[in-house]
This record gives sequence, structure tokens and C-alpha cells, in this order.
Amino acid sequence: MEQPFLSQGPVVTVERTRAMIAADFDYMPTPGRRAAPQDRLEANRRGLKAVARTLRLRSVGGLVAIDLVGAGQDGDALLKTARAEFGSDPDIVFGPVNRFGVMMLSLPWRFEPLEERLFRHPRMQSWDPRAGAVEATRRLRHAMLGDTTTARVTVRCAPRTAELAAPLVARLGPRAHVKGDDALRYSEFAVEAEQP
Repeated sequence: MEQPFLSQGPVVTVERTRAMIAADFDYMPTPGRRAAPQDRLEANRRGLKAVARTLRLRSVGGLVAIDLVGAGQDGDALLKTARAEFGSDPDIVFGPVNRFGVMMLSLPWRFEPLEERLFRHPRMQSWDPRAGAVEATRRLRHAMLGDTTTARVTVRCAPRTAELAAPLVARLGPRAHVKGDDALRYSEFAVEAEQP
């Protein structure tokens, strides 16, 4: 009896960016056999299950774009699968499958992401402080754009991170300041708005 080509499941890739989470499914049909619509539907169902499990394990939320296998999918069937796999949380927003075969959804933030918890672990001291400098500057810029009335906005971070961030922060203008704080670990940041 021929082994079904999905016996091992589709190859699923999940990547988190600053703006959103992108997920992609790939599969290889049995050589010499064309993929039938039900094959693609099954691959997408298994892929949705894998993405939901991965995001739960990593404790991440936000905007999620899932690139499904093939176009012209049964959107209603896939939406039903997504609702079953991601759960019944009323704060989850599901979008329809668009004409490009991409499903969009928004997941609420319930917990601190796993990678951020790991970065604070004492054994993760090899974390690159240059990445911390960029993150500190990014958070400071975001705070300044969100509040244009405050005369001075300061980001506090670990001293080494502050040292590396200083030239980047200087580019943000006279309102932006950075300060080293020995009480903060290398992956911690505090943004403060203060009036003169």
C-alpha cells in the first residue's frame, strides 16, 4: 500500500520579526503524483496545528501571517481548523484567507515571550550588547514618537549597553537621552519621560 506523502507532515517555518510573526508551509507530494486539492487541505490543516503549538510554546502574540500551501483554498474549512487549533480565546481575531493564500490572525499577549525569558537567564551572558544598544534606541524612539510633548525622554539600561547606545541615541535629537543603570540586567530597559 502506498504511503501517504503527508505521513511526516509538512515542513513548517515560523519566524518572529519586530512587526509580526510569519509562518510558511512547504510539502513535497509523492514523486510522479500530482497534488490533489484534498492533499493541500490536509497539509494546511497539519501546518496550522504545528504553528499554533509553536506559538503557544514560545508564548508569543501579535499579528500572525500564515502562508498556506497553494491558492484557491477552502477558506471556511481552514478558518474552522484555525479556530480549533488556536483556541476559543475571545481576544483572538481571525481574518479570512486572502486571494494570495495567506491567513491573518491577531493573538493576544498573555505571557512574556520565551526568548526574552531565556535572555535574562544568567547563562545567557554571551548575548551581544550591540543588539541591546539597538533595542534600547528602538524603544526610546518609539516612546518619543508616542509622546511628542515631553521635553526629555531617557532610556535606562545596563552600563555597557548604554555606552554602545549613546551614539545611536544622539541621532534622535536633543530630547533623547540614555543612562547606564547597574541595577538593570543586559536585557532590561526602562524608558522614562520627564519634564525639565
